[in-house]
Amino acid sequence: MNKSVGIAVTTCVALVLWMASGLVLRNDAEGLEGSDEALDSSQILDNRVLVEVTDMQAQEVTSYIITNGSAIPDREVLLRAETTGQIDQILVEEGAFVDEGSVIMQIKMDDRAIRQEQANINLQEKQRLYEAQANLHERGFVSSTELDNALTQFKLTEVDLERIKLEIEKTFIRAPFSGYIEENIVDLGEYVGIGNELTRIVDNDPLVVNAYVSQNDVEFLGLGIEAKVEMVNGRQTTGQVRFISPRADENTRTFRVEIAVPNTEGLRAGSSVVARIPRQQVKAHYLSAGLLTLNEDGEIGVKTVSLEGLVEFYPATIEMSDANGMWISGLPEFASIITVGQGFAAIGEAVRITVADSVTEWDADVPKPLYSELK
Repeated sequence: MNKSVGIAVTTCVALVLWMASGLVLRNDAEGLEGSDEALDSSQILDNRVLVEVTDMQAQEVTSYIITNGSAIPDREVLLRAETTGQIDQILVEEGAFVDEGSVIMQIKMDDRAIRQEQANINLQEKQRLYEAQANLHERGFVSSTELDNALTQFKLTEVDLERIKLEIEKTFIRAPFSGYIEENIVDLGEYVGIGNELTRIVDNDPLVVNAYVSQNDVEFLGLGIEAKVEMVNGRQTTGQVRFISPRADENTRTFRVEIAVPNTEGLRAGSSVVARIPRQQVKAHYLSAGLLTLNEDGEIGVKTVSLEGLVEFYPATIEMSDANGMWISGLPEFASIITVGQGFAAIGEAVRITVADSVTEWDADVPKPLYSELK
């Protein structure tokens, strides 16, 4: 009996120990499994890309149509001879300024003065004859036909005198407008005929910038718009749009535009210029060119972090630029722009962030990202 009780007690103890060991093993397994899950969660959190963002607010700026062009004279005339003869005088040297109506050179008179004197004598004679015939006609001694013939002869001599006077005036080569003598084509003593080139005069005030604008930008133009002009030597000035071509060039599909620049500083024509014509007011962010990136479609844009901590991509338009950066439109007015690490942050991916100092003041009415939840 005592032996049987001992066996039973031993069996019960063994059973209890076995059951306890199972519970311990299960708890250990659960503990290990929970530890693995915690480790995996920690690893997921740690594997998010770390980027630096800068909070930026867009500013209203003026975008410009930037086009290359050339500075040309407002007027340019090649003067030609209207009569024949030798060049008797050259009164204005090349490069000199002349006023409108000033004599630049003169063709030799030859016998023109004698012909003028002869025409004067003939006119006086025909005038006396006509007056005599008119007196006789009043007294009935001369018919109306004879009087008309005398009047005709008188008028013809008037025409002859005016013709020689006009020919003499043509020997004086005058400036049709105020400007600079660009080139004297003939030399002193050279014989010229009607139509021969004599001299070229240009008017550089205003100086005209001849530029071409794309068909996408021409709708923003208007007469009288003030434009900025930079000469090839770096000198800057302003002018006004005075002409917009009514149709595009068939080859380039661009429109010719003229900008009149007051030339009070003696700017010279013929040089290359860069014209900046205001397009419109836009909201834009000022960024370094290094922050631009491409999406899968090859579009140029900028990466930002949303309020939920996800990487977003916004196609951007470069409105204008300088040596330090560029103004970009197409982004939200308030944006957390990735300034470091954008190359490792995929679009749509959750990221961890650090925040750089904001370069603009953030509007109090716009919610900022909850960075404490994203870090």
